[in-house]
Amino acid sequence: MNLSLTRTLPSLIILCLALASCGSKTRKNAPKLLVFSKTAGYYHEAIDDGIIALEKLGEENNFTIDTTTNSEMFTDENLKKYSAVVFLNTTGDVFSHIQEIAMERYIQAGGGFVGIHAATDTEYGWNWYGKLVGAYFSSHPHIQEATFNIHDHKSEATSFLQDS
Repeated sequence: MNLSLTRTLPSLIILCLALASCGSKTRKNAPKLLVFSKTAGYYHEAIDDGIIALEKLGEENNFTIDTTTNSEMFTDENLKKYSAVVFLNTTGDVFSHIQEIAMERYIQAGGGFVGIHAATDTEYGWNWYGKLVGAYFSSHPHIQEATFNIHDHKSEATSFLQDS
């Protein structure tokens, strides 16, 4: 699995579990997430590993996942099937105006959203989306070496790591 994904896996787990529980008081079936990974710019090789990780989380935590790069899935009727939409390393201008409106209505009706990594490198011309994700990608820093010192191996998030 990609090293950067391994480091962010605990955050993915927390986000997905939180989203999967959204609205569970009225849900009759297991929660369902739509993982969207269309790119119209840079393609992150971690997308495949991210999908595998999210599918595994779904299996382990009783929620289902549909994956797509097809923006035509973003209609009012189709989005109603999902507890949340996950933008997994999306880049560039990936929606038509009609699809943008469907996404806005989905969120306004209480649908969940998770943007992973390059989701902030998406839809620069859509002001509403910029407010949803909170910021846009400006630039990527150079890869830097770092040492993580693990002080607590009791947590599931760190139990598999070495001391440093």
